[in-house]
Amino acid sequence: MTISLTAKIGGAALALGMSLGAAAVPVSTVGNVDTLLGSALLDESSLATENAFVQSILGNSYTLTGKYDSISASDWEMVDGVEGGYAVQFSALSCDEGTCSTAPAYYLIKLGTGGSPDDTADTYLFQNLSAFEWAYVQLQQFTGVTNMNIGRVSHIAVGNGGGGDVPEPASLALLGLGLLGLGAARRIRPAGKA
Repeated sequence: MTISLTAKIGGAALALGMSLGAAAVPVSTVGNVDTLLGSALLDESSLATENAFVQSILGNSYTLTGKYDSISASDWEMVDGVEGGYAVQFSALSCDEGTCSTAPAYYLIKLGTGGSPDDTADTYLFQNLSAFEWAYVQLQQFTGVTNMNIGRVSHIAVGNGGGGDVPEPASLALLGLGLLGLGAARRIRPAGKA
């Protein structure tokens, strides 16, 4: 069976178009790579077990309340210009268990089976930085994991509160100016007026 030159060129163009058409999310959208705070090999992936791990690092200041369980490799987007960089927007995921924040201050990633040695960590706690509505990781952060690819992510567990509740610097500056104005108005009020 012979394949015509037109079919070969068409197939190559289609393959090239598919590889170039894969959209990458810009770094300006996802912010800084989130900080890996710790990892562990956990016997099970219940919220109680995962909470114990999170609280061993953060104390009782943060509690996991839900899981995005039906996450797949197609939910993640490559980060433009960052080798091994992947990001996923929490609001694009379905909360499958409990209550899930779409802008968590911290999140936990659990890896599924398929390549890690038995004694390698499978659970990773990240501090969410700058763009709280995105989880942004690099594959290099999962040290010691063989066969690491973004499709290995089994689920993401998050708390109910999060970084999205932190006031922006501009809002804090406006509040400060308002308080200064009130203080100044109080000082220049004429004597005897209450």
